[in-house]
Amino acid sequence: MTDGETFEMPAKPFFSCEADCFILADGERMGSAAAVLAAEPLLKLDVGAGNVFERRPLRVTERDGLRVAVECEGGETVHLDLREFTARKTTPEGEFLYRGGMEDGNEGLGFIRAR
Repeated sequence: MTDGETFEMPAKPFFSCEADCFILADGERMGSAAAVLAAEPLLKLDVGAGNVFERRPLRVTERDGLRVAVECEGGETVHLDLREFTARKTTPEGEFLYRGGMEDGNEGLGFIRAR
């Protein structure tokens, strides 16, 4: 996303937690679960060292408007703010902020301690 753009959550969002990524797609544009991989995702965040998702996403645990919480392996929860296009995570060690915006979520920028 560029400056001035805003993200619009689809009326029927579809979240997919895969072994190697987290996908947000427009559920109304998909006819079946198999269409997830063929459909162009609105957001795709890869699992990797220093990425927004450093561990495998397991399930969406909360959604409030443009905020989504995703439980991950290892007791981490990734919090995506689609209004600000930022990410943070909570772990047993504390709360951490991603060093870039979500548009940089696959760039391995890492996290800094929030408190």
